[in-house]
Amino acid sequence: MKNIQEKDALINRTQMVQIAKEYNIFISQGTIHRWANEPDFPTTVGKNGKYLLYCHSDFISFLKKRLVRIQMEH
Repeated sequence: MKNIQEKDALINRTQMVQIAKEYNIFISQGTIHRWANEPDFPTTVGKNGKYLLYCHSDFISFLKKRLVRIQMEH
């Protein structure tokens, strides 16, 4: 597991959908689950009950890379 800086928030996959909407990427929870199987998806840093937790900054960087890849395909 990765050491987390105090100012970096932890998010779950449901919150990832909301963050993607802020970047005008409209995806479903199923898309997040599919992306989680890719090797460059952020690694899990914790677990809160039944939810896996990820670093907010890691997801933002993944999302930006994904956005560039989507734009290159179209």
